Amino acid sequence: MITDNILGNDKIENRSLYKPSRKPILVEFKERYYRLDPELKKLRHVLIKDTVDNREYCFWSDSISQTIVTMISSMTTGTGLRIASTNTRAREIIREWNEEINVNRKSIEDYYLHSWIDEIIYADSYWRAERTKEMSTNIDIQRIDPKTITIRKDYKYGWEKLIQSVPDYKSYRSKKKFYREASANEIDNSLRAQIKEIHIPDEPSILLRTNFFIRPPISSALHYISYKRYILYFMRKFSQKFWLPFILFLVGDPKTNYYPEDDEMQEQINDIAEIVPKISNFGSAVFPGNVRIEEVGKQTAKSSEIYTTYVEALDRQIAISLYYSMGLMEARGNELSTQRSIKESTMQFIQGIRKRYKNKLETFYVKCLLPANGIKLTRKDIEILYPPLKFEASEEYMRAVELGRRTGLFVDRNELRKAAQSVWNWLEPVDEKLNEKINFQTPVSTGMGSSLFGGTRSKEQDTRQKVKSLTSTTNI
Repeated sequence: MITDNILGNDKIENRSLYKPSRKPILVEFKERYYRLDPELKKLRHVLIKDTVDNREYCFWSDSISQTIVTMISSMTTGTGLRIASTNTRAREIIREWNEEINVNRKSIEDYYLHSWIDEIIYADSYWRAERTKEMSTNIDIQRIDPKTITIRKDYKYGWEKLIQSVPDYKSYRSKKKFYREASANEIDNSLRAQIKEIHIPDEPSILLRTNFFIRPPISSALHYISYKRYILYFMRKFSQKFWLPFILFLVGDPKTNYYPEDDEMQEQINDIAEIVPKISNFGSAVFPGNVRIEEVGKQTAKSSEIYTTYVEALDRQIAISLYYSMGLMEARGNELSTQRSIKESTMQFIQGIRKRYKNKLETFYVKCLLPANGIKLTRKDIEILYPPLKFEASEEYMRAVELGRRTGLFVDRNELRKAAQSVWNWLEPVDEKLNEKINFQTPVSTGMGSSLFGGTRSKEQDTRQKVKSLTSTTNI
């Protein structure tokens, strides 16, 4: 249920049905409640509650919220993660695990999407890590439904553990037994427990947990999404009356002054009234011919534009609530003043989310995945590398890299390759034996001018400098 007691009827015996968990402040201090507008009195009881069921319902019933969350998740992972490590075996294990993180054959991209949806709806994401021989990497992670989790905390020392309460839970000793009993629908009630509690320590070796938000972001969009749905419902009712031509049926001919008698007139009106409902999507009326009628529906049809304006405004508010901007989806405004600034702020937000995922995953690799495969490393020995966010700026980056090479900014090939990773993240450092120094020659300044170093050069000096640049090490 989205709301309780939508009519706000105080005569209902069970008043607990429409009592909100936290009443909104609609009156000022010392203001009498009975002086409120009658509609505001009802509003105190029908405002949407911030509950898990309401958040789930609103999220999955709105296309904007689903689109935005999926796009942000895809932007976070990009074209794929790359693992950098001096330990070749550790790099191969992490890469293999990223391609298949559990027995359900999900990938690391699936983890990002599911965990990000959990963050938006619940402000927490939980994945249980379990050692199993069914996986070649010995680690399997499965999503825990946040609705089944209760956090118990020691407030003095800060220890935390998760209590998962699963009603009507039945465990299976093997996957084979689970599939056999599930396919045969064999349910033994004697083996069921009413409620089974599972205690899960909040440790990286047991739990892969993310908690990026204090409050679920979808909570701010609940009222906008529900309001948008009611507008869509009402638009259909409005369109039947005002968005289509209003049809008039006249019985009689005022030119010849011929009109049926009273009894015959009513019979003809009734006959036409039976025909009118057979016309789909209509708005019409039937009157005697001697009654003067003026059409008013043509001008009022323009008022329907207010509904599309409402929907657009609500879409923008929903996008802002989910840390996104409709400016990225609509080409509006000046490119330099609006689009670029909005895009830059969104890119910084994505980079911040990447950083938090990076910290969680690297800790999980070091504390859980690699020890399960007999490898002991520290956070300094591995690193997750994300693909660049700005694909359209690759040419500008390469110009900056070339300018840095020509002005002596880079010492050797490895520094040059590291700078070029902003465009091609798959570039790796070369062996130290092949790491040649860049032969940089400082241009000779012969006078004041507008050159790069504040001077001008002769044609002979320009020729010598070009030859030196070509003979220097320019390979990336």
